[in-house]
Amino acid sequence: MPAEWIKIENHLHEKLEVAMIAEHTGLEVDSVVGKLIRVWAWLSRNCYGDGVTDVTAMRVIREITRSDTFDEALIKAGWLTVKGDKIAFTNFDRHNSQTAKERALASARMAKKRSSENVTLALRSGRNTGVTRIDKKKGGEATPYPSCI
Repeated sequence: MPAEWIKIENHLHEKLEVAMIAEHTGLEVDSVVGKLIRVWAWLSRNCYGDGVTDVTAMRVIREITRSDTFDEALIKAGWLTVKGDKIAFTNFDRHNSQTAKERALASARMAKKRSSENVTLALRSGRNTGVTRIDKKKGGEATPYPSCI
């Protein structure tokens, strides 16, 4: 079974919504980020594929975060909406859906592939230093290829 994971943006601690949650709850930004990770991990395991779950999850959010106002802060920040007896996490499909995870993995694979192509070019240029060619314009003299090919 593959390891469970969630996508976290590396500038999460700088987002305005995180500052809003910190202000509403009275928590430090670092604490808010940690609690968000816990909530999103729970959400990834227990939510429908579209980021919607039962409104009873509000209680779970308060328990996971050990904060009586974290769920309210998520609503205030626009990351959680209440729709009757359901709650929906905003942009769930962009970050935590299976499709989003597959896109993130594909992006990481392509970045790795692109960086390995640069390594290949560097290695290839080192192999061409001893190769010579005939320069027909200079009367057939043998001249080495430049090493930057």
